[in-house]
Amino acid sequence: MKIIVTELIKTTNDLFPSRKEVRMVIGVIGLAIFISISELMMAHFFSLLILPDKPRSSGNLIFLSFIFLLSFAVLRLANFAKEHHKLNVFEKSLNNQESQGRASDSWRWATAMELTTLLSMCGRLIVVSAILFYFSPIFGICNLLIGIGIFQVLSYRLSQQFKSQYNFRYKQLKKEPVTNAEKVRTRIIAGEIGSLASSAGLICLFGILIFLYAKDYVDPAKAFVLFIAIRMVGQIYTGFSSGLMRFARARVYSE
Repeated sequence: MKIIVTELIKTTNDLFPSRKEVRMVIGVIGLAIFISISELMMAHFFSLLILPDKPRSSGNLIFLSFIFLLSFAVLRLANFAKEHHKLNVFEKSLNNQESQGRASDSWRWATAMELTTLLSMCGRLIVVSAILFYFSPIFGICNLLIGIGIFQVLSYRLSQQFKSQYNFRYKQLKKEPVTNAEKVRTRIIAGEIGSLASSAGLICLFGILIFLYAKDYVDPAKAFVLFIAIRMVGQIYTGFSSGLMRFARARVYSE
């Protein structure tokens, strides 16, 4: 886990050296976290909509459904605004830095894109994991322990990917480049191994959720939200695994 934290912090300092730029990046991450929290709350709202404690009138159901759909639309617009703001941040920061050639600049843009995506995923994962404690402390603890194990696997895969990418870079400079097929295969397989580790963790979480529901530790509405949360966590891990491998490639070639 240490190598992931170290590389993300180091790269952030390299690409966004000023405090103003760091604050802008934090703003992008904060918006991504807000969207994730809102999506989870929307899932809880939907669970209460379809699994009410008592019957609702048709008028009340239509009104609540309208609120749900309107909120969903606002979240989509917020996500678009986040991506637009992220590009503006990169343009202001990277264009102010000394150019080292078009190829290097292109890799720096790729590194910045992967970095902010990874940081946003980390923020989302932390917040969603904290929310799991709110819905079920037992489930939250299980998620934390499984998450630590997954990050250990991802950290190892990242260190190996850096070694592979530096080797590819060295051979390229020596005019003995490896084939594109080997480069792509190395990166994708490494990402898929991380995804497999996260899938194993998700299977454990699903089993724990079923057990808690069977023992009446969580009610149906909370179980539905926890199910959505597990899916969200799984998507984060999968994206994080493949993103780490792309980040390693971009980081090596931008140096």
